[in-house]
Amino acid sequence: MLENPALIAAISAAIGLASSLLTLRYITKSFVKLGISGLDHHKPGKPRIPEMGGLAFIIGVAAASIPGVLLNFHVSEVMGMMLTVLATGVVGLIDDLRKLGAVEKPLLTAAAGFPLILLHPYSGSLVLTFGIVFRIPLIYMVIIPGLLAVVSNSINMFDTMNGTATGSSLMVLTTLFLAAALKHFTGGGFDILLAGLLFSIVFPPMLALFAYNKYPAKVFVGDTGTLSIGGALLAFSVIQGCEIPLIISLLPHLTNGFFNLSSVGRLFERSELKERPIVVTENGTIYANRDLKAPITLTRFIAALGFRNEKEIIKAIMTLCAISNGLTILTVALGLW
Repeated sequence: MLENPALIAAISAAIGLASSLLTLRYITKSFVKLGISGLDHHKPGKPRIPEMGGLAFIIGVAAASIPGVLLNFHVSEVMGMMLTVLATGVVGLIDDLRKLGAVEKPLLTAAAGFPLILLHPYSGSLVLTFGIVFRIPLIYMVIIPGLLAVVSNSINMFDTMNGTATGSSLMVLTTLFLAAALKHFTGGGFDILLAGLLFSIVFPPMLALFAYNKYPAKVFVGDTGTLSIGGALLAFSVIQGCEIPLIISLLPHLTNGFFNLSSVGRLFERSELKERPIVVTENGTIYANRDLKAPITLTRFIAALGFRNEKEIIKAIMTLCAISNGLTILTVALGLW
């Protein structure tokens, strides 16, 4: 088995998927009774949905990491991925349970990058477009926490409709893997076996979570899920050296986050907002909030274009994400990165 990386990856994927599905089954059956739930405000009747479904993703990634660690296969990289997901997940869990402050959450999320720095499963080089490479090992160590805070919180702010955060993250993860594969097969020096292993650890738990979180949602991922998913994407890109493809793929998320913060003028938590970006009627029809105090968000912008229900808005958001991920693949395929 030590000489068969494909088998290790397959076992990791199976364990991760099974662990996530079992956890999700428990969450859907028990969390509403335990009081861990929230209202789905975008649907008629506002049904109560179990929250903190992201626990299934964290447990799945942790379980899927075991074969690689036990078999001494890319241990530092696997541990780097797992510990980043666990650390960001703990921050999300705390936020779900007691609500962190607007400044406190990004600072703690940034601190969750220290396991990745200590394990150092990356080259310390920043590969830009047009073949420009900067060898900046010390500066790179400082960049990682900031990148982690930005990526994780942009995924968090993108969790506005059923499946938008999980579905778009699946696209991004797949695109990053394809980018690494393209570079490998065109002589770019990327380790396709490592990329495949990390992908097999993260993708199945994320897919299971999306299956329960997509429209109509059976479970909400919570900050536990969005922050840990952001941690997984950042860890994958850092370990593989795919930072630029990650940024291109996350253009809708980063744009949404920028307009959120710039329209409010500061870091904020959703619970602090007096005016919501959209207005939902009793029958589930959605309108952009015309109040100038309402934050500018991607969802508000799409609603202003005439999309009137959750399903239409989700489709529009996912189309934008597909375009940005397509641009990433095109950038790599044309040799611009």
